Order: sequence, then C-alpha cells, then structure tokens
Amino acid sequence: MDPISQETNNGKGELITFTYSSTITLGLIFLPYISETEIRSAWLKVIIAVFPYFLLMYLINKVIKKHGEQDILGLFKQKSYKIFYYPVVLYLLFSTFYASLTGTKSLSIIVQTYLMQDTDQAVIIGAFLLVAFLGLLYGIRTITRMLVLSFLLEVAIVFSLSFIILSEDFRWINLAPVFSTDILTFGRSMLSDMSRYGGVVTLLAFLPYVNKSVNIFKATSIGLLLVMYSYFIVCFTTLGIFGFEQAMNFLSPTTALIQATSARTGVLERMDLFFLSIWIMSFYKIALIHFWFGTFLMNRIVKVKPKREWIHVCIFVALIAIIALSTPSLINFSWEPFNLNTLFYSLIVPMILVSYLLIRSKKGAGTGGNT
Repeated sequence: MDPISQETNNGKGELITFTYSSTITLGLIFLPYISETEIRSAWLKVIIAVFPYFLLMYLINKVIKKHGEQDILGLFKQKSYKIFYYPVVLYLLFSTFYASLTGTKSLSIIVQTYLMQDTDQAVIIGAFLLVAFLGLLYGIRTITRMLVLSFLLEVAIVFSLSFIILSEDFRWINLAPVFSTDILTFGRSMLSDMSRYGGVVTLLAFLPYVNKSVNIFKATSIGLLLVMYSYFIVCFTTLGIFGFEQAMNFLSPTTALIQATSARTGVLERMDLFFLSIWIMSFYKIALIHFWFGTFLMNRIVKVKPKREWIHVCIFVALIAIIALSTPSLINFSWEPFNLNTLFYSLIVPMILVSYLLIRSKKGAGTGGNT
C-alpha cells in the first residue's frame, strides 16, 4: 500500500462515494427491523438517526479548518498523551474487528439462505475472505476506484424502489401511526437505526487521502443524505407492502420486497437474484473499507513500512477467518449490544475526540512526548 503522500488525490466525488459505500450495505439488507425493541415507524427513525452524524461531520470539518490537518487521529496523537491515544485507537480497532466479523457472518447467512442453500458456510466465508484479502493488497487507491465504478448502479437500484409507492399493492394505512410510543422506547429502538450509519467512522482514515481543496462537510453530507434516502425508501416501501407484523417475520425484508414486487409485475422474474448479486458486490466493498480501516488502525499502533503493510492485512483477515469459522451462526444473535457498541465507537468516541481537538490551541499543546 502506498504512503498517504502519494495518494492524496481523491476529490469530492470520491469522498461522496466513500461515505455512501462505507455504511449502506449491511444496514440495507436487514431493513426495516432487526433489534429486539422495534416500533412501527421505522422510516421515521432512519431520518432522525442521521442528524447526529451530520453534527459529527460538521465538527470534523471545524477541526480541519482550525488546525489545517485532515488526519484526525494523527492530530489527536499530537495534541494528547499516549495514555489517552492508544486506548482510543485500540478501542476503535476492536470495534472495527467486531463489526467486520459480524458483517462477514451476516453475509454467509444471507448467501446460504437465498443463493447457495447446499453450500457450507465455511466455503462461503473462506471464498469471500480470500477475495477480500487479495483486494486489500492493492491499497486504498484501487479500492476507491472500484467504489466509484459501481456507485451509480447501486444508487439507481435503490432509487428504483421509489416507484413501488405507485403500485396497487402499496397500502398507506400500513404506515400509520407515525409516533405511537413513549420517548424512551423510541430512543432504544432507534439504536439499531443509528448503528446503520456507523460505517462513517472509517472516514477518520480516509480523510487524509482527500484533496485539501474539497469541502469535507458538504461532500460527506451529500453521501449521508443518499444513505438516509436509501434507508428511508426501503423502510417506507417495505412497510407499505407488507405491514409491520409481516415484515417482522422476514430474515431480510428488503429481499422479500424485491421478490414480491418482481413476481407480481412479471418483469425479470428473478429480480431478487439480481438484487442479491449487486448487494454481495456492495458488501464486498464495505468489507474492504472496514478491513482496510482495521489495518490502518493496526499501523497506528505498530508502525511498519509501506512495503510491509501486507503483514497487517494477513493478521486482520486471518483473525476474521478463524473466529468466523469457529463461532456459532448469528441466527440467535442479540443485536442490541452490537448496536450500542457501534453507537459508541462510530459517534460518541469520535464526537468526544473532535470536541477535544476543537478546544485545543493550534500550537503549544501538551503532547506527552508525541510531537
């Protein structure tokens, strides 16, 4: 993988694409319901859940303007002490590994359920991780180019779901009531929806590779708006077609929606397989982003030369493979602890980090020997 100095050529389009690709896939396939505490108005929750991440992007942009530095973690290392810096990076690394592991096992369930029922999960996971490993060896520049190439197709497919609202099978009555629960229950239920945006934490590693002329807040906001609309339209159409009670019984309501609409229209009878193929490709990209972020964090803890960063790639992917193949399936998995941890590592911890950097002076800060 090339050093940052040789890769800071990503512009606004690449940043929008990276923001969208970093978080869309896993959150999309299980929409609208996944947590133990769910309410009817999932489409409202995904809209509200995005606003804290807009605030995070705004604060990151303020930090960049104040210090003239886009490497947030590097800046935090300069402005803090090792006793604070390394625990934060280790926590981010652990959480990224946890998210990558959970995503990999989720992929195997979806593929085995809808595409390859007779294939052992070990084969699915092994093949996926092998391809991901080879992709990681090419570095972030190649990964970014791949994101851009398939971005428009993914957005077009998701936006095409908007036309389901015009279908005779769509029932507006299924969307009511808009708000029918207390604030505490609503907030607890929204944990799952906030975690769907958690992938944006990988921007902490990608921003150093973006041209300094790019308006960070504007580009990331566009990416988040695209994610939010994608989540909203999937929730809206799924609930409109199936209703709350029926949607709760599906492993993947989104896949069931594609199957139902394609069967009724008679157009592209196996549209669900086409959708799943695109989803698997999208999942491959989000896995590359998170795996790469994990190796980026590993390099911040144990620095190696650019030519030897493949060692971190080998370690990260090997650990994912070993644990994924040696642990039970996620069928009875409790999502609430996962969602809560995702909220902390993707929002609360970065929010505290950038708030700290905002109150630190540009020069003369105590560094504990890190400068």
